[in-house]
Amino acid sequence: MSEPISLVIVPVDGSPSSQAATRHASLLARLLETPLQLLHVMPLNPAELSDIPANRKAEADHDRARNQHRAAEAFAQARQVLDPELARAPDEILLEDSTFVRHPDRAILEHAARHAGCLLVLGARQLSDVGKFMQGSISNEVVHRARCPVTIVHAAAGLSDASRLGQVLLPVDGSRHCLKAAVLAGELARRADVPVELVFCRADGSSATVESADGSPASDAFRRAREALGEVPRGVEEIVSEGKRIPEAIVARARHHGEAAPMVIMGRRGLGKWQSSLLGSVSHRVIDLAPCPVTVVA
Repeated sequence: MSEPISLVIVPVDGSPSSQAATRHASLLARLLETPLQLLHVMPLNPAELSDIPANRKAEADHDRARNQHRAAEAFAQARQVLDPELARAPDEILLEDSTFVRHPDRAILEHAARHAGCLLVLGARQLSDVGKFMQGSISNEVVHRARCPVTIVHAAAGLSDASRLGQVLLPVDGSRHCLKAAVLAGELARRADVPVELVFCRADGSSATVESADGSPASDAFRRAREALGEVPRGVEEIVSEGKRIPEAIVARARHHGEAAPMVIMGRRGLGKWQSSLLGSVSHRVIDLAPCPVTVVA
């Protein structure tokens, strides 16, 4: 149902969110026993729009040398925050070509598409909803278009929070996307030896633990999620969270487990980019509000 993770890729640029993402990516690579790849995308500076490649060669461009120096610094900073128990040193990949990279999000997506079974981990840049709609966001673009799981880590999480995993939170609705997310959630829970909380959200009321709801939508969603999860030695709890808005209900459960270092793993619904920008998206709203890493599975 879901392709096993065989590689963790994290774009690095030296920013606080990138540092937190690198720390969390190295944790995931250690838990999943996969290689880790540090990725830096060589940017296209505004001045290069007219200068490259029309009247000078990229290899003779002093701006390229400056960007390569920045890339080396980003890799060096990333190495400093790696999980100390990571089994092997990560590969360092610099993405550029003779015309320079014009769209970092496309470069990241194309690179990921060449690696079957990869998991992308990105730092989130804090933009307002209007800013994201008008200017765009690399992490937003990647979440919209990636065909592999994508984990978003906020800089506000800090390196200490990004280095721990104590609880997996899985929103459930019985959909195909949810079941694919459940497979990854079960694998991570077993590897990290942590419990899983299944959360079914519906309108109005208050949160409650499910005891017997045979035949209800919640009961069916929980049953299907448990089948996809597989055995979880530390246990699985089922929660019905009732409120006016699903994203806020999911985030409330994440905040409830704040001290336990939770991680949300959820399926992505199939809204297009413009629909999601105009109408909203549950996964994107959770990413914006959650106090912990959020993984979205396509």
